[in-house]
Amino acid sequence: MSDGRSDGKSKLLELAQKVKAKVTPKGDAALNQRGLELVASMVKDLTGDAQMPGLKVIPDGAHKFRLERRGQNGDVTVEWQRDICALVITRERHGEPKGLARYVYDEGKDHFRKMEGGGEAYEDLTAALVECLYPEMR
Repeated sequence: MSDGRSDGKSKLLELAQKVKAKVTPKGDAALNQRGLELVASMVKDLTGDAQMPGLKVIPDGAHKFRLERRGQNGDVTVEWQRDICALVITRERHGEPKGLARYVYDEGKDHFRKMEGGGEAYEDLTAALVECLYPEMR
C-alpha cells in the first residue's frame, strides 16, 4: 500500500539522481566545470608541442585567455561565460568589426556546438587564428 510519504521519498530520491548528474561533488554546476575544462584544454593545446611560432597566449584567469602575434593587427579572445553557460570566441582585426561566436554544450553529442548554426569551437578557433593572426595560411 502506498502512502504520501513513500511518494515523497521517491520524488526526493529522483531529485537526488538528477542533481548528481548536473552538479559536481564540490557543489559546482557540472556544465560550468566542463566550460572551464574546455578553456584549459585549449590553452594546453595552444602552448604545448603544437604551439605556433610567435603566438602569445595571455591568460586572464581560469575562464579566459587572449591570443596575439607580434606584427599582426588583431587578436582572438576565448572566454567561458558562466552567467550564460557558453563559451565565447571573439576575433578582431583592428579597424574592422569584431566577430563573435557563442558555443553551448550539447549533451547528446558531448561537445560544445555553435549556438547560431553549425560548427564547433576548435574549428572556429582555427579559422580565427588564420583570419586574425596567421593570414599567410589563407
